[in-house]
Amino acid sequence: MAKLKQLINWNEGQVIQVSDRKVRAKGISCIWKTSTIDSEASSGVILLFNADGSINIESGVVEIGMGTKTILAQLLAEKLKMDINKIHVKMEVNTQTTPEHWKTVASRSTLLAGRALLKAADDVIMQLKDIASRVLMCSPDSLEVANEMVYVRNEPDIFIKVEDICYGYKYPNGYSIGGQIIGRGEYMLRHLTHLDHETGIGKPGPEYTVGAQGVEIEFDTRDYTYKILKACSVIDVGKILNLKAAEGQVMGAMEMGLNFGSSETFVFSQDGKVQNFRLRTYTPFRYGEHPEYIVEFVETPYIDGPYGARGVGEHGLIGMPAALANSLSAAAGVELNKLPLTPELIWRVKEGVKQN
Repeated sequence: MAKLKQLINWNEGQVIQVSDRKVRAKGISCIWKTSTIDSEASSGVILLFNADGSINIESGVVEIGMGTKTILAQLLAEKLKMDINKIHVKMEVNTQTTPEHWKTVASRSTLLAGRALLKAADDVIMQLKDIASRVLMCSPDSLEVANEMVYVRNEPDIFIKVEDICYGYKYPNGYSIGGQIIGRGEYMLRHLTHLDHETGIGKPGPEYTVGAQGVEIEFDTRDYTYKILKACSVIDVGKILNLKAAEGQVMGAMEMGLNFGSSETFVFSQDGKVQNFRLRTYTPFRYGEHPEYIVEFVETPYIDGPYGARGVGEHGLIGMPAALANSLSAAAGVELNKLPLTPELIWRVKEGVKQN
């Protein structure tokens, strides 16, 4: 809330007169969300080494624009302390051979697949240390994996390259040990329950994400039209793994939320037929109609998330319609609680208040 207050310049006032018929107004809303998920939801990841020491990531995550597979490469590069350019992510999914992933959604993919990947990486590290320990003649507990090498922790000049053992190792006399290193990992959420239909008590998701959102508009008090000038979001995403991806996720969700709030809806005839079934008559934002989007984050690491990450896929959408409604309510001087917030709706509510 403190960050949002600064971003939206709340201290200058909620409603400011611009001219004889126009005002600028601001509205805010708070969000609190857990992404409901099946209690048996799980994800699996397979890591396969190539002969040059590079790694292939096999995951059932379907990439729909949320950038999870980029995050998986980042997580693996961090875990193995290796060049991300030597990590190859298989984008297509073949359900006959690719590990299972719960569902094609955004806000749970990093948590599920990320935890599965880190477990697979631990499996890989264990195998690398096992082979390297027999080559370097020391305990696996004395070894570290980093910079595409396996080396003795306190004697880093004693090492062997990962590429020399990831397909097994051949001794000078011809004896060979090991084989292609293949890591596997899986993750399933714990202690989730169904919601009690009478009390609503239960735990349908692993963690809650909180945030605050604000909207600033310019409102015409004569014809009830308005322009959205600025939209702001401050969300606790746990630990940011990829700033640009996180910002893009939230901005895209904010745009959807503002469309739901301002114009997107279906108009039905008396017999239930959709009347606005074309983009000419169904009115999302066009080019030039977008407001300024401002996104900032608070970082409170989520202990169970990969490197502390929380879900952020849909969260930017939730509070936008409410923030828009609050700004328009302040500008028009009436309580607006229906969507979409069209000039006609504002006029009808305003006239209804006058008549009453």
